[in-house]
Amino acid sequence: MTKRSPLILLLASHLFVSGVFSNSIITIENKCNNTIWPVIFSWRSQVSTTGFTLKTGEERAINAPSSWYGLISARTLCSNDSTGNFSCATGDCESGEIECPGTYKWSPVTYVIFRIDDGQINSYIISLEFGYNLPLTVVPSNPACISSGCMVDLNKTCPNDLKEFSRRGLVACKSACRQSASDENCCTNYFKYKQTCKPTPYVQNFDRACPSAYSYPFSGNNSTFTCTNSTDYVITFCPSSIPNTTSSSMAPLPQPKHNSLRKLKPILGTTFIATTSLLRPIIYHEAQHIKRYD
Repeated sequence: MTKRSPLILLLASHLFVSGVFSNSIITIENKCNNTIWPVIFSWRSQVSTTGFTLKTGEERAINAPSSWYGLISARTLCSNDSTGNFSCATGDCESGEIECPGTYKWSPVTYVIFRIDDGQINSYIISLEFGYNLPLTVVPSNPACISSGCMVDLNKTCPNDLKEFSRRGLVACKSACRQSASDENCCTNYFKYKQTCKPTPYVQNFDRACPSAYSYPFSGNNSTFTCTNSTDYVITFCPSSIPNTTSSSMAPLPQPKHNSLRKLKPILGTTFIATTSLLRPIIYHEAQHIKRYD
């Protein structure tokens, strides 16, 4: 019988106790009528894949490493051209293949942004700041934590000037910021302050449909949800139902699980008190290397 080195056993024990291995598993499932191609982009730590295929009814579990900080979205209507180049109608990462290595640019798709095992706390946000392509829900395994979702088909209520089409028809709804890149719509320069950054009719359209999702820097909803770091999550694209504990487009706005400044600081690394302003430093200050517009 092969003897295991005491040093190796001691090191493995230390890694487990010190939290190098996160206890959170994120399962992505596809209940859409068509195949989707999820994207996983990481700002901190790395997962085992950056992109893959999910046919209707399939799911895939991803082990979230300790202190992982990244986003998950889904590409749609993907194919290979005559030269073998892989591309998608929505959420394309322009890698030319199913995996999405390297840099990433924002697209008009529905995002979920996670921080896993950050100060022994997990947090997530559903973001519509750049647009929308698919409905989804995020359901924690811990029943004490709040689920959230955007189940409304925003493509059907999308203003005409924000609709994004492919050869197969309407595929996404862009945000006004992504469409115009104006200071007023993007809350930049003179409009970067709460007093001057106001929700446009386009933002209000998103807020009414999915009030628990993040849509602009100073929205008044509670879009950050937190839980213990041992929690697993199921992200469902095109869900058919939503749990009773979920914040949906028809439910009252929930309060985040931890809603004090003392607890929010280690969760998201910011001194902002309002949870709705937390995504602004996340996206714009820590991810400036990502291209924002085409």
